[in-house]
Amino acid sequence: MNVRRLAHGSAALLLAAGAATLLTGCTSFWSVAETDGTLEDSMRTYTKLVRWGELERASEFVDEAVRPEFVALRPHMERLRVTDFEMGPVDFAEDGGARVVVVYHAYDVHTLVERRIVEAQEWTAAGRSVWKVRPDLSGFQDALGTGPG
Repeated sequence: MNVRRLAHGSAALLLAAGAATLLTGCTSFWSVAETDGTLEDSMRTYTKLVRWGELERASEFVDEAVRPEFVALRPHMERLRVTDFEMGPVDFAEDGGARVVVVYHAYDVHTLVERRIVEAQEWTAAGRSVWKVRPDLSGFQDALGTGPG
């Protein structure tokens, strides 16, 4: 009987290891270097990274001037599980930049309270095929209770 338990336990460990490998493999393509360089792909990739809580990778898209504020959210974001997002229409500016409003649907893991978080994203070209975002983080800060006093 101990052999049967050991075999069952080993199978469970192998299954868990396989699932972990599969999951990490699914997110490995999300980086600035691996986007196709278009604004739309950059917007979607950044938003997906935020949705999956991959803030370190998402920070590669964030303008250096606001990156510290963005990175400061990381430890707090572990409390949120984003279940979905909706991207609004893209408004193109005369200077070549763009603006899009994204609505994230999330819940706080401690309270199970569902939240609707609005993030306005201001995008500018930062070189050939490179886009940087200046996200309005106030929606996340409000949901997490980390906003300015």
